Amino acid sequence: MMNGQDDLLLISLIKQGDNRALDCLFRKYYYALCRFATYLNNRTDLAEEIVADVFFRIWEKRDSLTVEKNVRSYLFTATRHTCINYMKQEKHIMEELSDDIIEETPGPDDELMYHELENRITDLINYLPQKRKAIFQLNRFEGFTYNEIAEILSLSTKTVENQMGKAIKQLKLLQKTYQI
Repeated sequence: MMNGQDDLLLISLIKQGDNRALDCLFRKYYYALCRFATYLNNRTDLAEEIVADVFFRIWEKRDSLTVEKNVRSYLFTATRHTCINYMKQEKHIMEELSDDIIEETPGPDDELMYHELENRITDLINYLPQKRKAIFQLNRFEGFTYNEIAEILSLSTKTVENQMGKAIKQLKLLQKTYQI
């Protein structure tokens, strides 16, 4: 069983570019972090994506990664922050897409309607082509700029801008088509 010192060693190796160390840390904490993320947002599918994103960002930012004492606390805090960012982004998207959807005054069924709307928007996003969906999620859920997305996906910034515009148009068209 690995202890805190072993985790710090793994972080040190990750900073040196050792992807096996990342894999080891991932395997050790993946399920616990997924349970935690599911607890925070009540969605298993999103929890798995959030945890994967946490480890992706660790790898991506390994050069500037600073974990001095408790790797476990760091991972759980990063997962909590990522959950919060996802929820903020989903709320933002829902507000953009729901301008024409919710025209009534708030009532007691609002929470149920909110969750139903959230699920429908998630379904709409899943209709996007894979690359466009990735660009959309990196921007809207992860908060990456177009330049950062272009660098991550090895695309031009203009391509990312075009794909984001197409994603928003497609989501609005899907919304109207399916009257969501």
